Amino acid sequence: MNLRLLLVLITALSFVAVGVTWFITNPTEETPEAEPPFFYTLSPDDLRRIEIDTGETTSSWSLREGTRRWYFDDLKDIPADLFRWGGITQLLGGPRTQRVLKQSIGDESLYGLDVPSATIKVTLRDGSNIKLVLGNLTPDEQNNYARIESFPQLVLVDATWGQVLERLVTEPPLPEWYYTIDGQPREIILFDNNEVVRAYGLDRETGLWSVCDLPLVTDPCTGSQLADNDTLNAELEHFGNPAIGGAVALNLSEDIDYEEYGTVVTSPYIAIRIENRTQQNVIEVTRLTMTIGNMTPDGESRYAVANETSDVITVDADWADRVLDLFFGELLVDNG
Repeated sequence: MNLRLLLVLITALSFVAVGVTWFITNPTEETPEAEPPFFYTLSPDDLRRIEIDTGETTSSWSLREGTRRWYFDDLKDIPADLFRWGGITQLLGGPRTQRVLKQSIGDESLYGLDVPSATIKVTLRDGSNIKLVLGNLTPDEQNNYARIESFPQLVLVDATWGQVLERLVTEPPLPEWYYTIDGQPREIILFDNNEVVRAYGLDRETGLWSVCDLPLVTDPCTGSQLADNDTLNAELEHFGNPAIGGAVALNLSEDIDYEEYGTVVTSPYIAIRIENRTQQNVIEVTRLTMTIGNMTPDGESRYAVANETSDVITVDADWADRVLDLFFGELLVDNG
């Protein structure tokens, strides 16, 4: 081979080698997309208040530092139900599938953001606020159009995320002891000193209450003596609208913890059987219960435990005394 040609080839190969080495050691740099201000960048530990406005109703909750429980702002000493509330603060971290659809929204009415389906506002530990506005569903109904206040981007939020949060307003996460009677009362059993002292049962066919024979044999109980229906129904309406003052102790675990409140196994205890017939014509049975304890130091309330929860609450003293009349007052018999 000609020496000059060989030198040319060697020189060319050297330049190729330098180019390959430079490419390997200096790969193409991709400019990362700027991180939009998504909700999911928030730590659940930083949340201090949550407000959800569905357009028709607004509800809010605040964290109480001493208990590490979230409480309704518009109810006195009523915490959110732990089962329903579990995971809500993590959920408010936002769906990670959220993405930017447009860098600038333009006409908000095209996406339903001028009249939002919901507005979710959170207050952080440092006192700052972040507000997420949800608009219309996308055509496939899988996402909501959304924006974060003070930022121009149009983003998508998973539709189920918004539905779960809106349900906190339409179906508030009230604790189990914040009850109403939802269904047909069928039986009332009254215990004192851990023994049945009185009971009333409703006949499905006649719709009449009777005084149940003791000891109880059937479930629900029955008896041969008719009860005073009007008075008994009035007392059930009274019991179904409890005058609850709020929680005073949460998550008690041992019987001894209840002694200072007088809500122990020997205290007056009422159990009401509730029946609901499903669409499948099946009767579902639930029970409302309450243990009524001591008077509070101010004499205005009594301690109570409702629906077998581990929380001690207060109920208005007059309201509770009327319930106690079912135990110790006159037997509600039909004297007609």
